[in-house]
Amino acid sequence: MITVIGGGLAGSLLALELAALGQPVTLIDAGDSDSATALSYGLIPPGGDGGLWRRLHHLHGIEGLRRRWLHLGPRGIPLPALQVDPQRFTASMLDALQRLGVTRQQHRLEVPRQLDPLLAEGPVVLACGSGCRRLAPQLSDRLRSSWAGILELAPAAMPAPVWLARLPARFERLALERRTEPPAQEQWIVDAGLVPCGGRLLAGQITLLRPGLETGEAPDAAVMEQRLRQGLARRWPELAQLPGRYRQAPVSYCSDGVPLAEPVAPGLWVLAGFSGAFRELPASARNLAARIAAQPL
Repeated sequence: MITVIGGGLAGSLLALELAALGQPVTLIDAGDSDSATALSYGLIPPGGDGGLWRRLHHLHGIEGLRRRWLHLGPRGIPLPALQVDPQRFTASMLDALQRLGVTRQQHRLEVPRQLDPLLAEGPVVLACGSGCRRLAPQLSDRLRSSWAGILELAPAAMPAPVWLARLPARFERLALERRTEPPAQEQWIVDAGLVPCGGRLLAGQITLLRPGLETGEAPDAAVMEQRLRQGLARRWPELAQLPGRYRQAPVSYCSDGVPLAEPVAPGLWVLAGFSGAFRELPASARNLAARIAAQPL
């Protein structure tokens, strides 16, 4: 039996690929409603290959891929891109995993010793993002975590319909993540975006980095929302006052931009640290599944 820990984008894609290779799989999901996957824009940048997403649709009925016009920066021209609706993806993925016989369990693992009985049954893959270090403290210091937040607006609250995804020309989040060492004190930035996604409007993206490698307790949501609205107001003053729901979640990233998709210890693997998850994960999950399936159970 192969156990995949983490029911978000990484864990579910990996479980799907393993099951498609004929491997017995158990997927353990903490059941968080606010996760990195649920809060994502789901965008695949211009030039991104949607071929693997189309493959997932044709082979397993995975839904959610659509074309989207993307506007980068205040003076850029609209560019063709792709977008995966996280809500439709999640619903169709649950159906696909059930059809392939993947066993799903819902509980949260908190300490490394909880992996011991799972490792006794077969390989274990940590695909739980910011929770990976909690279960495997020996992971590379390249794997770090931040808090990410968005403002979810009701389309009816907008003065005009929004059909174009609008993003900054350059995400400051990436520059913040690429620092060699964690910050000495809390640092945060706002990347002002406005993206229609699955009947919702996702406004802005705030990133909070803390000293050290641990995620820590959730930051004060009211403070984070205020910061996010202030950042949005610099580009879209009219958005800053609109009613909306602030949502946040811890996310993982790698300081050098190269995610982890590798063995950690005998029988223990990791799949985490993706800054461009919807673009990068389909291929990484497929490749890692082939490597794990090639190992004797």
